[in-house]
Amino acid sequence: MISQVNPFFLAVNPIAFNLISIYKPILIFLTIMPYAWVISTVIEMDSRKRRLFPERWGGLSLAVLVIGIATVLFVPIFWIGWPLMVGMFVGVPYAYWKFRDNRVAPADKFDILATKLAAFKARRKMKQAFEEVTASFGTGKGKFVTPPEKGAPDFETHLNAERMLVPSLPARASRIELAPVAGGYLTVQTVDTIKSRRETYPADVAVKMIDLLKTAAGLDIKERRKRQSAILGMKIGDGEVKFLLSTWGSSAGQILRIELDREKQLTIPFDKLGMLPIQAQTLKDALENVVGGVVLVLVPPTHGLTTLGYALLTEHNAYTSDIKTIERQVDRRLEGVTQLAWIAGEATNEYSTALQSIVRRGPNVMLVSDITDAGTGPILTHANSQNTLFYVLIPTDSVTIGLSTYLKAVGDPKSAANSLRAVVAGRLVRKLCPECRQSFQASPDQSKRLGAAAGKPLQLFRASGKVQIKNDIVDCGNCQGTGFLGTVGVFEVVRPDDRGRELLIAGDVANAYQQMRRAFRTPLTQECALLKVRAGETSLEEIARVFAPKVPPAAKPSGAAATPAANPAGAPTTTPKTLKKEAK
Repeated sequence: MISQVNPFFLAVNPIAFNLISIYKPILIFLTIMPYAWVISTVIEMDSRKRRLFPERWGGLSLAVLVIGIATVLFVPIFWIGWPLMVGMFVGVPYAYWKFRDNRVAPADKFDILATKLAAFKARRKMKQAFEEVTASFGTGKGKFVTPPEKGAPDFETHLNAERMLVPSLPARASRIELAPVAGGYLTVQTVDTIKSRRETYPADVAVKMIDLLKTAAGLDIKERRKRQSAILGMKIGDGEVKFLLSTWGSSAGQILRIELDREKQLTIPFDKLGMLPIQAQTLKDALENVVGGVVLVLVPPTHGLTTLGYALLTEHNAYTSDIKTIERQVDRRLEGVTQLAWIAGEATNEYSTALQSIVRRGPNVMLVSDITDAGTGPILTHANSQNTLFYVLIPTDSVTIGLSTYLKAVGDPKSAANSLRAVVAGRLVRKLCPECRQSFQASPDQSKRLGAAAGKPLQLFRASGKVQIKNDIVDCGNCQGTGFLGTVGVFEVVRPDDRGRELLIAGDVANAYQQMRRAFRTPLTQECALLKVRAGETSLEEIARVFAPKVPPAAKPSGAAATPAANPAGAPTTTPKTLKKEAK
């Protein structure tokens, strides 16, 4: 005869009491398994990818697992112990969620809504474009052309156009160009100011691709020489992307340029450019209580010249000031600003005539995108222009070259010097990816160059592009393995004093620039960049790349020894090379 279970034994042995039922062990198992999956997969992989102390979170998660199991087994009343275990298991992911979201960019925060799921579906749709036609092209106004079916005459052309555009989206490309080269047409992609070569197409294939995209955007495919621009829309599944498509002709053939997020690239507030407070204050002081004059805006090509010009305009109130622009192409419409697009071959008058016509109306502020045309420069310093503040855009990476260009355009050094209010020079450096950047301790010489206190350790960062997920080293999904994510501006702001103006009038541009720097003690562009290295925003290698002196082509030997060229930027050219060597 089987003896009855002693109730006293069950009371003192809660494990037997909690496991004597069939459904209780199953309920415990079904609670443990999801928690184990979350800590071993989600938290483990995400914390390693983002370098958020994976060992600590792993230890904490394992400890909570043991405590939770012990709680449900040893608490005599199951319906008290099991909820306690569930609360512990929910608490760890919740704590990691909050800890993580306080340390990542807003776009990378956990999203419990459907936006991340929609983005995932859109990415899957994009991947399918390599296997079949999935995209529709249109004018960007909601009207899309039905993509061709397999076997249609333009099926391959449509597929090639997709394969050219789709990879640019996850790569964060800002520009794609298709241009004629020897042997066909080459695709060049720009990501964070860095150009990289992609596919090469036969000439006949590339021309068909250009014509297809021009037709979809509503452009005239018969016009192959004159510049044309329009918005091109691309729809994949439920997602829609808009590009700025431009085409023009050359002696070798048509050139296609497609710019992504053009509006976003040009919409950067002044306080988000990356300018140091002392530089912003120097510019403010130069323009305070002053009516009229010229501000030179100097930025190398592809480094955001138009963006900087627009940002400077937004510092003026468009509703209390009359603001106008004259541009070769209006890239973005500014609220409250009258913008004129002067396009060569289409305008009925000369560029200088159009500028003169605008100036006669007496605008308070004006942006001039080009002063290379004859007769343009003198208008800026004419007596009729004394009440207008001009922002003059010049594509160059040298302040001395920019000043020389301005003096030459005006033609009268005295008028040019007296009208000059300030010079704003800038360029872009790539920002390190926050998820895969690698830290290291700066050498004593590096710390000294970066202005750190003697003997104080200084932590710097370098690009990696790799992350560790469990035992595998893989490309960082955040930056696509490049090690960089986005760009930030570095600037230099100088203003002339009386002595600087005298040197400009005398034609001594190099010494005039040095005098302007010394007079107001403003940081060099390179010094601004090194401060961003200290802040962990960029790396020494990136600064060395951006500021490396250009090597001129080797000249033929002559009888006389060549005179060393003066440094146009006025900064030591050995610093980038030295820093690059030390960073290895």
